[in-house]
Amino acid sequence: MPRWKKSSSTIEFTSFRPRPASITITLMKIASLFLVLCAALPLNAQTLQVTPQTREALIRLGGQLILDGKAYEYDRQLADEIGPRLTGSDNYVKAAEYAKGEFTRLGLNNVHFESWTIPATWEPDGVGEARMIKPHQQRLHMESEGWSQSTNGEIRGELFHLKAATVEAVKADASKIKDHIVFIDGETMRNSPQQFGKLFDGLMALTQAGTKALILGFGTTNDAPSYIGLTNFDGSLFPLPAGNLGEEDTLLLGRLLKEGPVEVEFNFKNKIRQGVPVNNVVAEIPGTDPSSGFIVIGGHLDSWHPGTGAQDNGTGASSVLAIAQAIQAAGLKPRRTIRFILFGGEEEGLIGSIHYARDHAAEMDKCAGVFVTDSGSEPPKGWYTFGRADVKDSLALLSPLLASLGAAGTTDEGALTFETDEAPFLIHGVPSLVLWTPMDKYWGLHHKPSDTFDKVVQRDLNLGVAVVGVTAYAFADAPNRLKQLGNSEMEDELKGIKALDEYKDMNDHKLF
Repeated sequence: MPRWKKSSSTIEFTSFRPRPASITITLMKIASLFLVLCAALPLNAQTLQVTPQTREALIRLGGQLILDGKAYEYDRQLADEIGPRLTGSDNYVKAAEYAKGEFTRLGLNNVHFESWTIPATWEPDGVGEARMIKPHQQRLHMESEGWSQSTNGEIRGELFHLKAATVEAVKADASKIKDHIVFIDGETMRNSPQQFGKLFDGLMALTQAGTKALILGFGTTNDAPSYIGLTNFDGSLFPLPAGNLGEEDTLLLGRLLKEGPVEVEFNFKNKIRQGVPVNNVVAEIPGTDPSSGFIVIGGHLDSWHPGTGAQDNGTGASSVLAIAQAIQAAGLKPRRTIRFILFGGEEEGLIGSIHYARDHAAEMDKCAGVFVTDSGSEPPKGWYTFGRADVKDSLALLSPLLASLGAAGTTDEGALTFETDEAPFLIHGVPSLVLWTPMDKYWGLHHKPSDTFDKVVQRDLNLGVAVVGVTAYAFADAPNRLKQLGNSEMEDELKGIKALDEYKDMNDHKLF
């Protein structure tokens, strides 16, 4: 439990024998001098300080977000009224304009777009068709995979089941892959690298091996193919047509391939534009102490297209807007500037946040914390802290408030470190946190047609938004800040959560 201490101008010294008055006066002078010197030292302790004034502000903010929070309505407008928000699409542009307009209406400062260029945008043009023609004829539930080429007519060929998506596996089976359609399923992925760069190396090698096309079997059901996006983590197009197959059809093809040859045909058309500007949306609530730096509250605005992106990441984008609205409504004035950022291109490889961190690298040393939401609206458990003991110790000071929201927990789980927009800040050594929620419901919805607003529970969403708002405001208003890690310390952090290999792989592929 935190202890709230009042400062004192005296220090008591006890002894078995009374001291002369002159000694007592001298000791009091030394004690006073010590307090003055402490006040003059840089406020960069190992644990965040939470003053009674900040605690009062956190209670006001938490109450505002729980009792009158606007996240649910923001999510409804993003999901139902604007719809799916593929990066660079007309709907994404509408969503960015909507967010910018709302930040302006709320009276935030420095509301603006920050533009970057994606190598290509991608949208399906109509509904594709697919069927198995050998060993028998049957319709297949398949759609064009994100950022893949159009088929330019019908593609027909025999399947080859790739057992591992590695350069070595592709080279070993090059003669069997040539002029075939390569089939990848869960078995393939279990034998494949877990690092994005190496995985894309294996998939790109298929082009040199002369394959006709690619079929990915990662769907949950035949009615819900699940998109991953073959963008090489930079928004570039995959050089082959690639289909996204439902689960039952994937299992069927896997069984049939064990018995003999399987032949399929399919066609789909995609709308592709090259070199398209995309906007991140940025706004600020200025701090009372401009010299104390800033924090970031962020989430990605883009989504996949089968559903309306209500969970992934309408909940995160609406959280950013709702926290800005609540701070303004509560009339709070944080010590540090709070920067609200809605990123584009997350689904294609964290592109918007990577560009932002790169463009603002010179001021990363002023960033006291980054807080990201990207796991839907299930009741919050706490925070992903990515191995930082000082962050966990600081959150312990907020435990009474976070516990009232059911979210006083922390986890050092590192598997999702490079799955959302905190990562480009974390590698700069900035304290970076991602809201921790259960994800059983989320995994069944994200990137699928079922990711719609009717699945969002208002109470659960408000709890998560309150956790983000209260925690982020504590970092924004504290008299001190946590240290920024140097590169070797950051790599030790990643090593401790078993994410260092993935970071090195992404660095090797120049993704950061």
